[in-house]
Amino acid sequence: MLTFDDPELLLENPVLQEAYQKELLYISLVRYSPEWAERPQFIEDGRVDDSKLLDYLAQNSSFNKEQYLLEHDDTNSHCIVKAGAGTGKTTTMINRLMFLKHIDPSFDLRTAVMITFTNEAAAHMRAKLLQKLKNYYDMTKDRKYLEWMEQIDSMTIGTIHSFARKFLVSEGQALGFSRTMKIRSYKHERQRAIEKYIDQFSREQPEIYDRFRHIPHYQIIRSLNEMIEQIQHKSMSSERVQTLDFGSDIYQFHALADYVIKRVIRELDERKQAEETLEMGDLISRLAWLSDLPSDALTLDIRYLFIDEMQDTDEVQVAFISWLVEKYGCQLFAVGDVKQSIYRFRGADYTAFSQLQQRLEAIGASYRLYALQKNYRSTQILLRQLNTLFRKWPHVVEKFLFDYTDELLPGREGQEDEEGLVALELDDVSLNYLLSRLQGKNIAVLVRSNREVLETVKRIEHIGFFCDAVVSGAFYRSLPVREFYLLIRRLTHPKVAKDRYLFHQSSYGENDLTIARVLSAYSAEKQFILELLEPFDRSVDENYNWNTEAALDVLQKIIADVKPHEVFRLRYYAHLRRRFPDGDMELQKKEAVAKMKEYKMNLERLLYLLKRELGGFRATLYDIEAFLAVKMATDATENEEKLEEEEVTHRIKVMTVHKAKGLEFDYVILPLTKSNFTKQGMTDVLFTPHSARWRVGYYINWNGVELQNSHYKEHIGTEKQEIAAEEARLLYVALTRAKRAVYVNSSSPMSQYTVKCWDDLLESGEMLHV
Repeated sequence: MLTFDDPELLLENPVLQEAYQKELLYISLVRYSPEWAERPQFIEDGRVDDSKLLDYLAQNSSFNKEQYLLEHDDTNSHCIVKAGAGTGKTTTMINRLMFLKHIDPSFDLRTAVMITFTNEAAAHMRAKLLQKLKNYYDMTKDRKYLEWMEQIDSMTIGTIHSFARKFLVSEGQALGFSRTMKIRSYKHERQRAIEKYIDQFSREQPEIYDRFRHIPHYQIIRSLNEMIEQIQHKSMSSERVQTLDFGSDIYQFHALADYVIKRVIRELDERKQAEETLEMGDLISRLAWLSDLPSDALTLDIRYLFIDEMQDTDEVQVAFISWLVEKYGCQLFAVGDVKQSIYRFRGADYTAFSQLQQRLEAIGASYRLYALQKNYRSTQILLRQLNTLFRKWPHVVEKFLFDYTDELLPGREGQEDEEGLVALELDDVSLNYLLSRLQGKNIAVLVRSNREVLETVKRIEHIGFFCDAVVSGAFYRSLPVREFYLLIRRLTHPKVAKDRYLFHQSSYGENDLTIARVLSAYSAEKQFILELLEPFDRSVDENYNWNTEAALDVLQKIIADVKPHEVFRLRYYAHLRRRFPDGDMELQKKEAVAKMKEYKMNLERLLYLLKRELGGFRATLYDIEAFLAVKMATDATENEEKLEEEEVTHRIKVMTVHKAKGLEFDYVILPLTKSNFTKQGMTDVLFTPHSARWRVGYYINWNGVELQNSHYKEHIGTEKQEIAAEEARLLYVALTRAKRAVYVNSSSPMSQYTVKCWDDLLESGEMLHV
């Protein structure tokens, strides 16, 4: 509804009001023009008699011309969409799908494939689609929308890896894939294979291996393991790995790397084929076999292919997408933003858009380019400042791309009284003041790594605020799991003093033994800790029948008797009162209760996983201990259970920028902006194509012993430019999460010469007013 009159009058109609609330009606107030008021216009299903009308509406109202044309594009067109931050790409994708379905009711939604970057994004997309159809049904009571909802339930919406698995199971029969193919991790087997082939290399080529004898064995294993992980991120097939060129270095580590890595990957590949299993990364690399798949072997029905976050795909994934378009004749809708390509460390290639265009042109497929620029997230003042800042970046970061089509235009009506971008020295005093001022509002503190998340949480909680640390895969290192493991160790190894003392301090123990008493009883002659602990924590030894009951059942009885979550709540609250006696008592109680609930949720989750993985009666205490020891050391996939946001509005979210991608917050704080992009003490790997094979460049730092091969030296200059561009894109994502204001730790103007950290790319908001 586009109107010259006050739209509030329209919303007095209850039907229109309901449609507006359910996003089935869009209303824009248009600046009056006699020319358009007196000229009759007719627009249906996106077909416009006079395109100048859309230009006028776009310039004189909140009407989004580009989005409207995209959603109503000719149904035979491939669409490649550049969608800036906050421009509503999810809404656009859903509206596009709904338009296609309404314009052609014979189109079965189960023949549409929607590929997202994460499982969370897939679940969010499916929920939004179902809600849209529910809104249609609520407004119209037309039963067809219920049928469409059933189709959505069976529609393929997921990550490219989940779709690749479905594809290989369905279409891979001709390539020799089994329908019973399972996905599992081979991390443990990979480490064992690395160790085996290092030993083998040391016997076959001792003169080279002698050069590394003074390097701790685990460091060599870790470096080789990281190199293999980077190779897997490139989605290379096993055959292609065997052609890798490792260059040379003065220590001849290239010989060891070449020997071990190629053999490890070949051995694991043979094992996977024998066991009819794949790792997650294999799902994409196996798609390289598609050229051998005959067209008459295809069984899937794919009519429309939607790709979200196109900038996070890699070369093999782009080839797969274009292959699907060619072989199935499906219509493509690919959306993303090069400026938000921040997964290079996983193999993502920010040139994916241009690669896709080249491949579509190579198969003779026509496409249309769109740019969504209207930002519905941030205030006008913040958008003006950010655009001015982003326009400067290409002058100092050569590979950061930003032109006039990347500028974010205000899509929100009205001008809020907000600060926009604020640069200040965020020491503890100013951080305390800032958090106090924003207390209770929707705040996120964004940093670059999980390590920085934990450091920042510690810092913020030290000054008296409560945090919600958003860290992926931290379940098996969470407090409930670690304390449960101490309970197991107390039962399996009661004479190990360290574990016994830690158990005593845990929520299962009595925690009555003071540090002063421990120090006064110190003795180098005997196990004095065990003697001190003898009177304590004996309840877990008594009153339980370990001989006739399953171990997990007995452990559940101990938990029911001890109630560790309640013990933890009481001790945590007492700690808060001692640490912050002047703090808000009710708020401290609220946080203690919230932590107790999360402790209980995660402990229940752990027991469920143990029963699922180990079986009920068969698992012994030693089985549980061994299982947890491996999981706590290696598992980075299982996430902690968290309370709903409504229950913890007093907490400040602290997360990496990668976790914040796709989210939005009223206020964003960037406290750590002075860390260098390039870090020492790591294994850095880069890949460069050369003829038909890949060259592997590496830099390794083993506690001061540095080595780099010839390929790394040759390309390190370009690599530093790529790293700077990736970090600029990461900062772009961080800044564009904010609706109202961003507070950054910075005091100096932007560097005009060298960019080594985020601070070099920042300026105060006052300098960005134009």
